[in-house]
Amino acid sequence: MLITINKISCNLKDEMKKKNNLISIALVIVLIACSPTIDDSAEASLSNEETEEVLSQPEAKVGGTLVIYSGRKESLVADIISDFEATSGVEVEVRYAKSAELAGTIVLEGAISPADIFFSQDPISLGVVTKEGLFETLPNDILVSVPSWASDKKGYWVGTSGRSRSLVIDTRDVTPEELPNDIYGLADEKFRNRLGLAPTNSSFIAMVSCMIELDGEEKVLDWLSSINSLDYTEYPTNSPQVAAADSGELDIGMVNHYYTLRLLAENGDSSIKNVYLDSGCGAMVMPAGVGILSSSQNKTAAMAFIEFLHSKSVQETFTNSLYEFPLVKGIEPNDLLPNLENLNSPLNLNWSALAIWQEKAVELIARSGF
Repeated sequence: MLITINKISCNLKDEMKKKNNLISIALVIVLIACSPTIDDSAEASLSNEETEEVLSQPEAKVGGTLVIYSGRKESLVADIISDFEATSGVEVEVRYAKSAELAGTIVLEGAISPADIFFSQDPISLGVVTKEGLFETLPNDILVSVPSWASDKKGYWVGTSGRSRSLVIDTRDVTPEELPNDIYGLADEKFRNRLGLAPTNSSFIAMVSCMIELDGEEKVLDWLSSINSLDYTEYPTNSPQVAAADSGELDIGMVNHYYTLRLLAENGDSSIKNVYLDSGCGAMVMPAGVGILSSSQNKTAAMAFIEFLHSKSVQETFTNSLYEFPLVKGIEPNDLLPNLENLNSPLNLNWSALAIWQEKAVELIARSGF
């Protein structure tokens, strides 16, 4: 009788977990679906030349209030924002939430959004806002300060730091040699009961969007369904996967690289390590980034904030405290980071195109049973 009750309890827990996942995924779909139809309205934004003129008018001074919608966690960027506030004299108001949620909010608010800045964890959320024509075009001198892959092709947003997809492994149970070259190789019987992932996490959704763009819906759905059938372990975000690998509870997690490096920096002695795949979207390097809303009431302060994020001190904070890749030339990456040039991220990814695939990615994740 006790065994039967336990089985019923576990089944109920599984059902509740799947229902909670579907609610989370449905929320993303609603936010995307509420956006106006994608068209060429982005072309209506100011040209680089016009924007430079607006943002550099001699009578304009830094000051006033700056409203930031931040998809980057408060624990990660609050001190950076406070430093900007202290050094610039600008009063800053911050709204923290997930990047996809904030992108949907900005689209719904449209031309009356109170936000001056959208500071996003991922480029796909920036792409959603870009496609709706709600960003100002940034000056060329800001855009060229980072690599071309780390900004919007038409100049509507610019990268602030880089993050790579990776696998975190427990080296006590996994050898790098048994791992596949790309993410599709994880859909193998030998990895049954050994995989972890966070199916509702924005970075996982971004990776799936990339896979759809490069490989098509059918192949991606087959991969998702295969992974789902391997008795994977589900996590809400990346951090718990890294902690589980560190404690010996998980063999392989699908994460962003810096979560592993932060734990290693804090704990020192650990059996976990990052493995960077040789090719494909499982090796994708994504920029976190920032854009100025066309509806901004304080474009001068908004521009000053972007320049601050590209400053030497902030770029060093990104790499030495957050273990992300600095994007501005001349900044030495932290020693724990791999050489960015040696990572095999897909070339010439169109972040705006991936933004279009985000809704399909969420749909396929739900259809495959996550």
